[in-house]
Amino acid sequence: MTKAPKSEEATESDKSKTKKVIKGNLPYTQAPGVFKKTLDGIVTAEQPDRFTSNFMETVLGITGGSARFVPPLLKKMAFLKSDGTPTELYASFRTEGSRSNAAFTGLKNAFSELFQRNEFIHKATEADVRDNIVAITGLTKGDSYVNYIWSTFKVVRDFVSGDPVASKPKGEQTAPIEEVERSAHGLGSTTKVGLVNNINIVLPESTNITVYNLIFQSLRANLLS
Repeated sequence: MTKAPKSEEATESDKSKTKKVIKGNLPYTQAPGVFKKTLDGIVTAEQPDRFTSNFMETVLGITGGSARFVPPLLKKMAFLKSDGTPTELYASFRTEGSRSNAAFTGLKNAFSELFQRNEFIHKATEADVRDNIVAITGLTKGDSYVNYIWSTFKVVRDFVSGDPVASKPKGEQTAPIEEVERSAHGLGSTTKVGLVNNINIVLPESTNITVYNLIFQSLRANLLS
């Protein structure tokens, strides 16, 4: 009697009880199909208060040993907080208009080492991405983990289209500090903010006027010009 082939989840659970530590901190999963199914599910399913194993199994239909490697990937992408709470990036990924930018931001968060080598790595060919993975990790080109990293990278990259823009961290300054526009009592006035430095100078005690002349000449030349 011929045995039925094992599912991807079961197969990966058997051969991957622990994850191998890869030089360069590049993330990967040995079951990219499971990872893609998760991202597809995030788009269509209701956003949970917390991304738990119960949510993955019951709502997304993600089961098996390889499912436990998905939350760490989503956290590295900054889609989840450390306690499993979905972030604003997670919510943006669920929307049609923001999905590409959110995926691009998640890709940069998770594979920052690749983007440090090539800021346009998301547009590079498979061969170029693999070459960069080899250079960062020190693995051989035919190593299975190079394929795992590439496959994981590709799963996220496939959601990126056009010319995406990475989302800025919440609270990041977007306007020049010296010119801040604010609305005061509904008047919509523009206020220029200047920076003032106060310098306290303690002069030495001396009866020689030349000492003071030299000090003020130096101040005029170096600070007041």
